[in-house]
Amino acid sequence: MGVKWPRDWFQVLKEISRLAPFLLSVFIYFALASQSSCPVWLRAFLKCLPILLLCAYILTLRIDLHTHSKASKLLAGLLFSAVGDILRSLSSQFHLLHGDSMFGLSHICYIWMFGLKPLNLLAGVFLLAIGAVYLLFLSRCLWEHQPLQWAAYIYIGLIGTMVWRASAGALFNHQWSWVKLFATVGGMLLAVSDFTYTISAFCFPVYHSGMIAATYYLAQILITLSAVYSESAVGKNRK
Repeated sequence: MGVKWPRDWFQVLKEISRLAPFLLSVFIYFALASQSSCPVWLRAFLKCLPILLLCAYILTLRIDLHTHSKASKLLAGLLFSAVGDILRSLSSQFHLLHGDSMFGLSHICYIWMFGLKPLNLLAGVFLLAIGAVYLLFLSRCLWEHQPLQWAAYIYIGLIGTMVWRASAGALFNHQWSWVKLFATVGGMLLAVSDFTYTISAFCFPVYHSGMIAATYYLAQILITLSAVYSESAVGKNRK
């Protein structure tokens, strides 16, 4: 079954009500997880809870995962992200590396979900130039973390590719739509969140950690909405 984009205020409010658990869990995370007295296990649970509720939101739409071209890949990406959230919350270098691996798998799922059409090489070259500048900045910090250097480069390559595929439908493309714009903004925000996290982990501490979480959750919900309301996915379901 296909999922149609809301066309009136009643449908919009209905969708917001479906997303209310996600929005409430994000609020709870910011209210409780930032407290120094919050146990590590609770912080890890609160961090992944909004992502799990996004998975539940997708299931409430009663999407046929066998015919919807993007839903199953989106769910896999969200679940990998939730596991990554838990591992990153445990703080040790061992768990951080495995958490980053989970997010790498999440980005692979998103790349698969967004696909290679349209290719939009212009957007790819533009984003490659931005990524090269970021790598030049980050390489000074990574030089001091030799065992993790190449893993970081691979991870940055994955998220850069994900942003390219997410933005291919709207960046430098006149045939854009709100759904494609959601994908573009969501992909870029996810990159901003991850890049800020990487700078905080390898270069210098970013004290406004709330910005990392805020851009992360906003990115995930925009990517989710862009996937479930994708015109190509809906079109395939109607055939």
